Amino acid sequence: MLPSPAPMAPETAAQQRVVERICARVAPPGVDVGVAELPPGGLQVWIDTPVPVAEQESWVLYHRMAREVALVGWHCEADADRLLVLGWSAACLHNRVRLLQSGLRRLADFEHTAQRAVQLDGRDPGGAPATRLVEEVCAAIERRLRWPERLAELDGFERSSGLPHLQLLLAQVAGLEAKVAAACEEHLVMARVLARAVCEHHARHGDPARARRDVLAESRRWVHASSMIRGGRPPHGRSPRARAGRTWAWPSAASQRASSTTACRG
Repeated sequence: MLPSPAPMAPETAAQQRVVERICARVAPPGVDVGVAELPPGGLQVWIDTPVPVAEQESWVLYHRMAREVALVGWHCEADADRLLVLGWSAACLHNRVRLLQSGLRRLADFEHTAQRAVQLDGRDPGGAPATRLVEEVCAAIERRLRWPERLAELDGFERSSGLPHLQLLLAQVAGLEAKVAAACEEHLVMARVLARAVCEHHARHGDPARARRDVLAESRRWVHASSMIRGGRPPHGRSPRARAGRTWAWPSAASQRASSTTACRG
């Protein structure tokens, strides 16, 4: 009788789940992704399709997966047959730090999110119930932010290294990810508030153009909303959530989540 394979280490199993999520996102429809441990360390990824894939096509797909997985910080090697995911790479982690810093700079500008929110991402304010419409708008804006999906792929994954310089880089990455996640949440809170205000305004007056125009203009008169939309700092160092607007207060992310959960249950 052949000996049973050794159980996978918890950290390897967690890494496998993350790699599966990333590669499944990259893979086109109809392509299954397999991930397995690669002794003496690392993972190997392969694609499985009903019809064999041409060599050039598989080469492109594996390299696309390698690029996305390397953005987490792992060293990757790809060819036309498989993708290898190895250990942490200082160069890849430095690249992730740069990407997160760049993302934070872009997320400081709320203008595009505000415009999309008041335009309801191209949707008709009377074409669906307001609650569903607001959820659809927020989902569309979340997809365009891109970071929420990529950070969600790392949920539950504890990253560590026995090498001090890599551990410092991993700590820096974790801190920046928390800031990016918080900035994305601010965008989504603002989008939810503005989209809901447009729906309520339209329900009262029946004029979509006026609803969008008035809500965006009103938002810029609120001290905290104006500073967020322009990406500036609130006056006197106050938190963007510290003050209420003329009509209604800017709700916290926690209260928005609670409201959304209650709505879904209802």
